[in-house]
Amino acid sequence: MRRLRAPLVVVLCAAVLTGCSTAEGIARQAFHGGGSAPCPVPGADSAPGAGSVPGAGSAPDTDRPGPTASASAGPAPEATLDPTIAREVAAALRAVRALPGVDRATETTTNAPSSAPDPACPSREVTTNHFSSRFTVVTAPSASPAEVGAVPSTMAEELAWTGVSLTLTVPAGSGHIASTTRYEGTFDQVIPRSTSTEVAQGLATLAATPHVAGLDATIPYTMRVDYGSLTIGVDSVDQAVLDEVHSVIERTAFKDTTLHGSFGNGAKP
Repeated sequence: MRRLRAPLVVVLCAAVLTGCSTAEGIARQAFHGGGSAPCPVPGADSAPGAGSVPGAGSAPDTDRPGPTASASAGPAPEATLDPTIAREVAAALRAVRALPGVDRATETTTNAPSSAPDPACPSREVTTNHFSSRFTVVTAPSASPAEVGAVPSTMAEELAWTGVSLTLTVPAGSGHIASTTRYEGTFDQVIPRSTSTEVAQGLATLAATPHVAGLDATIPYTMRVDYGSLTIGVDSVDQAVLDEVHSVIERTAFKDTTLHGSFGNGAKP
């Protein structure tokens, strides 16, 4: 393999939005005592004790604590993804796996809970669950742009949740390098196949361009390609080569994306 000469990384990214964000999932709240007694019920001190009959002279039932007695809160049940969302995620995965050109597809749902004191009761904590789902899809090296573009569009047909992200990879094949596209939180809207295919076509064109050695694109939740980012590795610092790569970019869906980056000596490309 020929060693790359003075590698250049060209990053395309709009100044308004980086195009990379962590989508927050469906949140549920659960109360935890944190080892402390629950907050007393207002007016409980003046209420008759449970198990006693006022004026009857009978002793209180000691098997049942009165309203002001404390009881440690038990462990909260394990948080789970909203059932409707869980069904949508499963349906999207099945649909993607059935697409032509898809070699493999996996999905992982994670939760990143956060806790804070309850303003109404400092001895109690409120836990909020933040779910997210990451799809990882690898196509065949020979997959067409239409087949690659069908992946995010098909997912969007099944989902209505910004908590889903997609990492879509086309492996290196005959005449082209590998490319990766990341769709971040875009799946609460319709993704036209014409749009996703145009993105895939642009990456396929760049992947087959001489001297392009690396290719990674991010599409933000707005589906504005010009607000996303494109990272290109180029194996030459020759200005004619860079000009040719720029001219190819101008013929793709990434033509309006602002160009950033530098050579090793700090000069702008």
